Amino acid sequence: MIWWIAAGILTYISVPIFLPIFQGSLKHNYLNEAIPTGLGLVFVLTGALVIVARSGTERYAAPFVFVLLFFSILGLLDDAYGEQSRKGFRGHLASRNLTTGALKAWGGMAISLAVVSPMSSNWFQFALNGVIIALMANFFNLLDVRPGRAGKAFLILGLVLFLVEPKSLGPLFGMLCAAGGFLPWDLRRVVMMGDSGSNPLGAVLGLGCVLVLPLAVRIGAALILLVLNLLSERVSFSEVIESNRFLRYLDQLGR
Repeated sequence: MIWWIAAGILTYISVPIFLPIFQGSLKHNYLNEAIPTGLGLVFVLTGALVIVARSGTERYAAPFVFVLLFFSILGLLDDAYGEQSRKGFRGHLASRNLTTGALKAWGGMAISLAVVSPMSSNWFQFALNGVIIALMANFFNLLDVRPGRAGKAFLILGLVLFLVEPKSLGPLFGMLCAAGGFLPWDLRRVVMMGDSGSNPLGAVLGLGCVLVLPLAVRIGAALILLVLNLLSERVSFSEVIESNRFLRYLDQLGR
């Protein structure tokens, strides 16, 4: 437990240290404020560092670190070089030119399949597990349009998943602590996590689902994620959240 608490504290104190590096990488938020983006890399690095330090006692340390780092790299490329005019699957995958968004989508799928290969007993589970991780990563990317939204969703869903099988999901709990250390900065609109943070958060949550959920539940999760990702092409999640009193309360909490 001390190691995981340390991950949260290390993340919190590291954000101001990394902030000058990202001052040139600005993105306008929903209030049209120019905020440094890509700072999700901080909790990815601190979380990965602590997971590696505890790798001798964590059975699934290697796949969690693998997913964290590679999804963060893809996200960082999109944060730095992404085309803001292209949105969603259609905007990137339908383009004749290879965009950073398309690279992130195809690369994320390849990483997902690579990490689930040793833990899948047949071709169906291989494809299902890979899809869960890739779609969960993209779903969290879609959530990261308001301060703290992706972080709070990760804390809530991640804690519920961790309680299902605590012994197998120590690294996920570590990332809950690391993301918690980042959340105050995100909520105060000092920084944005960007794709380099939201994508790996979704990916490690997807990996946790693959590791501990029964097959029937994973099939249901994959279908829900597919529907949500497709709906995002036509429906604004922000409008849905604003129209629901409970979701609006959670979304505004801490801002």
